[in-house]
Amino acid sequence: MRRKPLKIQIDKSALVSTVSMVLRAISSKTNMQILEGIYMEAKDGQLILRATDTEISMESRHACLVEEEGSIVLNASLFGDIVRKLPSAMVHMESEGQKLSLNCEQTNFEIMGQNPDEYPQLPELGGSEKIVVTGESLLKAFKETQFATSNDDMRIVLTGVLLDVKQDGITFVALDGYRMAMSKIKGEQEVVRDLILPARSVSEISKLIDENKTFVLEIGNNHILIQFDDTKFFTKLLNGEFFQYDSLVRKTHDMELLVERKPFISALERASLMTGKERNGLVKLDIHDDVIEILSNSEVGKVHETVKAEKTGKDLTIAFNARYLLEGIRVIEDDTIKMGFTDAVNPCIITPTDGEDYLYLVLPVRLANL
Repeated sequence: MRRKPLKIQIDKSALVSTVSMVLRAISSKTNMQILEGIYMEAKDGQLILRATDTEISMESRHACLVEEEGSIVLNASLFGDIVRKLPSAMVHMESEGQKLSLNCEQTNFEIMGQNPDEYPQLPELGGSEKIVVTGESLLKAFKETQFATSNDDMRIVLTGVLLDVKQDGITFVALDGYRMAMSKIKGEQEVVRDLILPARSVSEISKLIDENKTFVLEIGNNHILIQFDDTKFFTKLLNGEFFQYDSLVRKTHDMELLVERKPFISALERASLMTGKERNGLVKLDIHDDVIEILSNSEVGKVHETVKAEKTGKDLTIAFNARYLLEGIRVIEDDTIKMGFTDAVNPCIITPTDGEDYLYLVLPVRLANL
C-alpha cells in the first residue's frame, strides 16, 4: 500500500515548541521501537504530534501551511535534537514512503521513519465525570504530596498520588510506608470517587500547569484527560485499593511544639551533613523546656544544634531520618509549624499553624539504631 505523503511548512520556533511538548511522554525504558517515535500528521491546516509510553499519552497541535495531508512516525530523540538545532527560519518537511525530507535554509536532512498505522491511538476515556480545580491549588497539592510516593513497584498503588474526591473537595494523599503527605483542596465537586495518578504523571502535569487558569480533569474508566491549550495530556490511572489513610491521623497529642520553620530547616540541614551513609541520615531530637536539641554523629564526626520552640506537654527524645523530616517541612509555606508527638515510637504529625489544608506524618527511628 502506497502511503499518503505529508508536505508542510512551519516556523522553526513553533515546531520546537510542539515537539518539546510531546517529548514529555517518551520513555527511555520502552522495549517497543514504535514507542520511541513521535507520530506526526498534517491535517486541516495543522501539524499534529503525538507521543506515548502507554502510561502517559500526549497530543499537541500547531497551525502550519499544509500542502499535502499525510502522516509518519519519527524517532523522537533524533527528531527532537534536529529541530532544536535548526536555523531560525521556516522549516519545509515532505515525506515519501517512510522517509522524511527536512529543509531549513541551507540545512537538509533525510530521516528514516516508521509506519504510522502501527502507532497506538489516543486512549478512549469511556466516561464523562469531571473535576474542576484552579491551577494554583492543583500545583500546590501536587507539590505537597508527590515527594512522599513510594518507589516500590511491589506496592504499585503507593507509587502514585491518591485523589480522594468528595462533594466538598479533594484530598491528595501520598505515602511510602515511612511517611505520609496529605493536602486538601476545598470546593464543591460533582464527582465522588477515588483515583490514583502515577508519580511520573503528577510530575509532568505539574510542569504544564498555569497557576492563573482553571483546569478540568475528565475522568474515564482507566485514564484521565487534562487539556493544556493546544495539548491533550492523558494519563493511565493506577488500579488497586489505596491505604485507609484516615486511620493514621491522630487528633490528640501528648506533646506539641511550635517552631519557626526556616531556622529548624537550616539546623536539620546542617545536622544531616554529619549523619554518615551507614546511619541512613538519622538525627536525634532531644526536646525539653523550650528548645529542640538536634544531635547526630558518625565516623566523620558529630554535630549539636539548638533551636528555640514553644513546648506543651512532656519532654521527649526521638530520632528521625533527616531527609524524611526535611522534605515534609520544606513544602510548608507558613513561618511557623506545629509538631505533635505521642512518644518515641509513634508518628510525628506536622501541620502549618494556620489552616488545615496540609498534614505530614513521619515515623520515627528507634533510638537503638542511632
